[in-house]
Amino acid sequence: MASVFMSFIHEEESAAKHVHDFIHQILGQTINTFISSDKNAIYAGEDWMKRILDELKTTKVLVSMLSPDSVNRPWINFEAGAATALQAKVISVCIGGLKINQLPKPYSSLQAVEIDTHEGAYYLISSIAHHLSSPIPKRPDFSDNLPSSWSEADKTDNRMLASEYETFRLLIKLAMWPLQPERNPNS
Repeated sequence: MASVFMSFIHEEESAAKHVHDFIHQILGQTINTFISSDKNAIYAGEDWMKRILDELKTTKVLVSMLSPDSVNRPWINFEAGAATALQAKVISVCIGGLKINQLPKPYSSLQAVEIDTHEGAYYLISSIAHHLSSPIPKRPDFSDNLPSSWSEADKTDNRMLASEYETFRLLIKLAMWPLQPERNPNS
């Protein structure tokens, strides 16, 4: 059963899958995650509602993908409420332009994450690791001026790790782009 449960609306499935994959990329494949749209998570013929409830009963962390569109959807709120009642940690992940200060109650009472920054992505990963009692992953240095005391191998490792975070940030942005309200090209 899942240690991490991904909660999202159908329209934002691509972003949720990127977060799911990033969790595995940084924390390792041993983290058991549940994403209901995965065809290997719920098979044809299964009672999908029972399966989702069974997964919620065992999850330790619910990653609730919240956007301006999803934050008021009944299913997102149902999953977050069920996870809370079952003593799981609910991490509100702001996507699609939603900011932490725009979260309604009860989400605004929880420490949340804005996923569209490097620091936000690291905060999400380190928070999941903390709640799962896993080692906190290395924090990449995102600056262009790495400490001169670092070896070339350390600098190379850091650049690779920072690149993984940058790729993730861009994938989230691209996944949410078609769902953004029309933008003024001059802004």
